[in-house]
Amino acid sequence: MRVSLRTLPDHVHAPRRRSARLAAATCALGALALLAAVAPALAAEPLFARCDTDSGSILLVLQPEVAPHHVANFANLARRGFYDGTYFHRVIPGFMIQGGDPNTRNADRADDGTSGPTWADVLTKEELAVVEAAAPLRGAAPNPASQAKVAAADQLLAQKGYVWQRAEAASLKAEFSPTGHHVRGTLSMARTSDPNTAGSQFFICVAKADFLDNKYTIFGRVVTGLPVVDKIVSAKRDPRDNPLQSCRIRKMTIVSGIAGLTAAEKAAWAGAGKAGG
Repeated sequence: MRVSLRTLPDHVHAPRRRSARLAAATCALGALALLAAVAPALAAEPLFARCDTDSGSILLVLQPEVAPHHVANFANLARRGFYDGTYFHRVIPGFMIQGGDPNTRNADRADDGTSGPTWADVLTKEELAVVEAAAPLRGAAPNPASQAKVAAADQLLAQKGYVWQRAEAASLKAEFSPTGHHVRGTLSMARTSDPNTAGSQFFICVAKADFLDNKYTIFGRVVTGLPVVDKIVSAKRDPRDNPLQSCRIRKMTIVSGIAGLTAAEKAAWAGAGKAGG
């Protein structure tokens, strides 16, 4: 699947073996802690994302039990207004619609599909300070002080599901699910050829695409609004599959629990939506 994001460098800083073991252990503990924190709420409080577009509204249910860090990243960006005003920049009939690139807000169509969030978009000010302090030390002559700062930054990122790839772009570590399948209505994360480069761009399948299974991170699905997705994917497009008439995401809203849904959304969730049909 072509995502059209900028290619990332092959070399990624590798700390000493002891630091690597510590980072791996911290990452595992962080993932367990995150799952433990969200597990009690999964049954009672499903998490939704309402994507209001120029073509209508799409209700998505997010799946932290499948990809907790991707859900946390997506919800965080949505709450910060990151997706508001962006456009679906890639539509392929019989396949999917793709959006989430902040570059689509500008007038230059040539750079659509080439961007994502910065570290400032996904971290708190305190977390960002730790990561930025370590950035110039990566690849420099090693010493105990610099290695400690880099290790601290890597551990912080690992706890949140991120991996350091480059200074100007946030990247998520893949969360592939052996039981997840790309079917009509699946919400999945776009990336480059490197599995650990997802940022903000996402896609919604309009048909079965099982060749993507266990290669792209699934983190949700459509509850209601598939006719809207079908309308978007049928738009006339240029040779790069970019719609000639842009379809904007007016607002991406995170809704915790069914109480915040509209009557129509509640009915859809109570029916086929809740069961995954």
